[in-house]
Amino acid sequence: MQNISYSFGTNSVFIFDHQTNKPIEITNDRINYKGILDAIKDNDEQLVRDLMDESQVLCNMTNGRVQVTGSQVFLDGNEIHTAEAKKLTDLIAEGHTNLNRWFRFIEKLHANPSYRCRQQAYNFITHTGMCMTEEGNLIGYKGVQDDYYSKHGNTQNTIIQGIVNNSGQILNTVGSTIEMPRKNVDDDPNNGCSSGLHIGSHDYADSWASSEGKLLIVEYSPKDIVSVPNESGYGKLRVCKYKVIDECTNRQILNDGAYGHESDDLMELYDFIDFRVHDGGIWLNRIKEEFPDANMDMIMDAIRNHSEYFPNLSFDSYQNDWLLRLEEVSI
Repeated sequence: MQNISYSFGTNSVFIFDHQTNKPIEITNDRINYKGILDAIKDNDEQLVRDLMDESQVLCNMTNGRVQVTGSQVFLDGNEIHTAEAKKLTDLIAEGHTNLNRWFRFIEKLHANPSYRCRQQAYNFITHTGMCMTEEGNLIGYKGVQDDYYSKHGNTQNTIIQGIVNNSGQILNTVGSTIEMPRKNVDDDPNNGCSSGLHIGSHDYADSWASSEGKLLIVEYSPKDIVSVPNESGYGKLRVCKYKVIDECTNRQILNDGAYGHESDDLMELYDFIDFRVHDGGIWLNRIKEEFPDANMDMIMDAIRNHSEYFPNLSFDSYQNDWLLRLEEVSI
């Protein structure tokens, strides 16, 4: 690259454009960071220039559906909430190139019939960093008793799907779907413990479960959110439907981003990485030697779905390759 100079910092890349005489630092939390490193690796000066404009990167990656004007972000010409935009940029910054899950999430959230509920949901999602599935649903937590029954009974007895005992307590076994009529869920955020199905952040649900109970991982659609109680400090919300998808036996918080369902291919990929990564890391080219079809999304999903570690990627200019390390998640 004749007109661009660059140097690498610990968590950033410094670029100097000799045509404009302007320096710029791209940190590893920016959505164009990984793309710029790949462009430098390929010695593609024009691509480096194109990627330096984050707004254009966002537009290109969403096929023109998302555009940025000043501090405003628009989807198909309509302004979207800051929390929605942040979820999108988080996914891109983590290396995800398939953004279909985000579009599905937006469609479901906008299908929620309550304007007030949508505004409350933004606060909860922003504060808790909820994981997102390929279907656009969200992942949350639920603390229950040791026998998998909810700690308190549903006094209205309005469950239309799920097993309920004589005390109104709901059985939350893995694979079960719990549902009640939306009209019977309290939509007033000023009411803390009230009628409805409750889902919590990791901290809230883990505390609720205590050492004597179970911590469950549940999946719910954004359109089924009904209210976010003010007294919980955005620690929980009420919904009208959720599915229990797993038990969080190690009590670890899930990494933010995509959380898919079990896959034999992803399990095999993770086993290969896990066996080799602890000796200082593993190079991306080494992974692709064994799994030629593996892309960055697959690698990230394999780690998130099958381990308690957080993936850390760094680019080595001497090796001209990405180095993958696994780090413990800070709780």
